[in-house]
Amino acid sequence: EPQQGACLFLLHIALGHLARWTQLPLIGVYHAARVLAGLFLVLVAYRFIAALGGEREQRRLASLLLGVSSGLGWLAGPAGYLSSDLWVPEAFVFYSILDTFHFPLAIALMLVVFMALARPGREPGWREALVAAMASVVLGVVQPFGVIPVYATLAVWTALRWLRNRRLAWRTVGWTAVAGLVAIAYPLYGVLAIQSDPVLAGWSAQNQTPSPPVWDWLLSFGLVAALAVPGVIATVRRRTDGSLLLMAWVIAAGAGMYAPLALQRRLALGLQVPLALLAATGWWQVIRPRLRARLRGPATAAMLGLSTLTNLFLIAMFVLAAVRGEPRFYLSNGEWQALKWLRDAADHDQVVLCASQTGMFVPAWAGQRVVYGHPFETVDAERREAQVQAYWAGEMGPEEREAFLRENRVRYVLVGPRELEIADCGSQIAGCSLQLAEMVGEPVFEAGGVRVYQLNEQ
Repeated sequence: EPQQGACLFLLHIALGHLARWTQLPLIGVYHAARVLAGLFLVLVAYRFIAALGGEREQRRLASLLLGVSSGLGWLAGPAGYLSSDLWVPEAFVFYSILDTFHFPLAIALMLVVFMALARPGREPGWREALVAAMASVVLGVVQPFGVIPVYATLAVWTALRWLRNRRLAWRTVGWTAVAGLVAIAYPLYGVLAIQSDPVLAGWSAQNQTPSPPVWDWLLSFGLVAALAVPGVIATVRRRTDGSLLLMAWVIAAGAGMYAPLALQRRLALGLQVPLALLAATGWWQVIRPRLRARLRGPATAAMLGLSTLTNLFLIAMFVLAAVRGEPRFYLSNGEWQALKWLRDAADHDQVVLCASQTGMFVPAWAGQRVVYGHPFETVDAERREAQVQAYWAGEMGPEEREAFLRENRVRYVLVGPRELEIADCGSQIAGCSLQLAEMVGEPVFEAGGVRVYQLNEQ
């Protein structure tokens, strides 16, 4: 859609510029950033666990449980149910590192803020507040909604400490308030920018991410959720600053995930961290002492092994999809050549009409706009997708097709295997029943069974 634009998703745009400046492939730059963000999360998580205290072996167990654990998706998936541990990467450390760049970085930044403002046994000063403010600013850029669970957690933590001590730590409250005010600047800009732009407002209105039911989360955290129960009991007994912080995180996230907000599910960002650490506490302090000494090692190994099964299942699913030629993982040679041609020959503000699935590739690899490309990122996505499907299926009459092309300012039409499949034309363009009367003469590009047509200026 034509619009003024806004300064959103800055870090991803920066990665694109980095790829351009270094002449490195986009996919290589992205995955290098993903690996570095994952490594950063692992290192910060270990520091966070160490800051909470406890025996060395308990800290090692907590680190392992945090890094490799998941839920019961390995049971639910083959049975036909997709639980959250199979499709909500932001809540799980392993899945977030496997899947994205921004989720592990955001979780790591959350932990940096917590270590600065809620480090057990130490009240923050201006240096800690500065670190927290800087980390919060970057968090707001990487994942604006991530600021909400961080400062909601700190608010709940402050309340729990007040209940324990019957007094407020005003120094901590003051520096937390200062860092929080700095943290909301960029997210507030984003909200105002979106509300003031009709196109972005339409995009935001359909960007609904409701949270799954509670039982789904229990299934998705599986053994970790079960072990967190005795961990909570131990936490209530100890009531140390670190254990109260973990409790506060679970309370704040749980409240946000079912508050009347459009982005409920997103507030589960990093939720596995407090649950895994509570689970490690439950295992180490409640369950393990009740086991015979010779059974403790094997039982701990078995517990860790069971908690990794969904992650192994995820990797197996991705590998199997790749081996089977999942269309969303691959481009045909003709499609790739067509995208290269568009990237070099067409202006980036032109609109390309293609199949819904092809529409995910064109903006990324050629740079043009598409009529439909994503269920969230395309404005008025349901109507646009239905129109695109109807066009390729030949369900539009001549006048309706002309109006559709004009309304969407279509300049190029890409016809390849995905488009032909919708049109039920087999694998050959020649003789296809598609109505391409609007197109001018011969195609401007053809390779590998893929054609690109250029339309007259509307």
